[in-house]
Amino acid sequence: MQLYTSKQTRKIDNLAIKQKDISGYSLMQDAAEFSLNVLIQEWGKVDQVVVFCSKGKNSGDGFLLASYAKEFGLDSLIVLSNPVKEISGVANKAFQEAKDSGVSVVSSNSLNKIKITKNAVIVDALIGTGLKGEVRSSIKKDIQSINKLSLKNPVLSLDIPSGICSDTGKTRGISVVADTTATFVGRKRGCFTSEGRSCAGEIFFSDLNIPKSISSKVKSECSLLDMEKQIDKIILRDLNSHKGNFGHVLVVGGNSGYGGAGILAAKAAAYSGAGLIGLATKPEHVGPSIVSCPEVTAIGVDSGQDLVPYLENPNVIAIGPGLGQTAWSEQLLQRVFIEANKRPVSVILDADALNLLSTLKLSTKRPNNLIITPHPGEAARLLGKTIHEIESDRFKSVALLQEKYNAVVVLKGSGSLVCYKKSGLQKIGVCNAGNPGMATGGMGDILTGLIAGLLAQGLSASEAAEMGVDLHAKSADLASLEVGEIGLLPSDVLEEIRYLLQYD
Repeated sequence: MQLYTSKQTRKIDNLAIKQKDISGYSLMQDAAEFSLNVLIQEWGKVDQVVVFCSKGKNSGDGFLLASYAKEFGLDSLIVLSNPVKEISGVANKAFQEAKDSGVSVVSSNSLNKIKITKNAVIVDALIGTGLKGEVRSSIKKDIQSINKLSLKNPVLSLDIPSGICSDTGKTRGISVVADTTATFVGRKRGCFTSEGRSCAGEIFFSDLNIPKSISSKVKSECSLLDMEKQIDKIILRDLNSHKGNFGHVLVVGGNSGYGGAGILAAKAAAYSGAGLIGLATKPEHVGPSIVSCPEVTAIGVDSGQDLVPYLENPNVIAIGPGLGQTAWSEQLLQRVFIEANKRPVSVILDADALNLLSTLKLSTKRPNNLIITPHPGEAARLLGKTIHEIESDRFKSVALLQEKYNAVVVLKGSGSLVCYKKSGLQKIGVCNAGNPGMATGGMGDILTGLIAGLLAQGLSASEAAEMGVDLHAKSADLASLEVGEIGLLPSDVLEEIRYLLQYD
């Protein structure tokens, strides 16, 4: 399921008009008809449609939706933020059709004189994907009005919530917070990460009957993650199997006071199906580890030298959960890097392993087969930037991390991103699952162990990262249905991983 920038979407639009003799106006008609269908499907008892418009093509969709809603028998009203004389081209044609249909038109300055029913749906057709720079003041006022009305009435945005950058998902000053977004031609990547994900609500998509032979000519290296693409490689096991067939994971972490992080990561590797799981941790955490998960071989290490014998056999080493940033931590990270340069072993760096990577001048080069899983704060330290700079364009940030560290990169957050290089091209996967209940300590440790377990079983680094991120988020969504988002624990997510890995 490809995701597109605004430029790529416009290119598909233009190709359709040029090659298939499809008019821009007919595409506008299809978009309006689709949006009205979504509106009626979502809110069956609607009796009034209030459409906020300005002067661009996105407003043209809104004008026609108002016209079709009127013909459908609904009370239909256009709230206009710009003078009528500023509307031109196909948008003006759509506006005239709405007026001819008997749709009422008022200035947004007169909004307080309008009676809006309790069953009304508010439609945001103000800006769309053409937003450049900050939202201008006249539109800002209308966005504020829409968000105020949303306290009592549902909001449908056309193509993308006004004020959201379709390429980054960031708010340009202010944005509409929609319940539902009807999007067209191509799915806008800004709807699936950062603030765009929370502002878009439920997303409905239509290609407006543009043939795939046309849309496929516009290549996008960005797509939604789907664990189903890789799951057969994990769950279809040969009957003649033994534990050695499913890999050996070693989790390194759990400094004094942080033993739970390493245990969670090791348990996640076990729950994902890895054949052998070890945990190298502080000696005082060995007992609790055995009690928590006796299937994990827990070993106590007091130094980097103590770790050396246990690095020889694993095919995956995950280091970072609860690692800390002490001399002990530095020794263990250095030993892992030395081992990874002696033989082909995959390494996953998380948490304090990433913080050490950004501050230490390690004498050993980074592993060749490397996965890093930073949250925005860790990403900022790795790139020498601020968190604001990282979050202002998460797509650019994850690409910079991939280039700098030559690794598969998971940039965590709302709409987590996975970036890697394939055939010389950077690919970015976007996670469309997960919920705010995941914002709690230990969730990242589960993800690290989960990716390690999938990697140990034979998936490539990019496959393990993509499947792990999607499986992790979907497990959290499943758990939240049972226990809610508030108080959702990493242990709750663990229990759902095995459920989603069942083969039906």
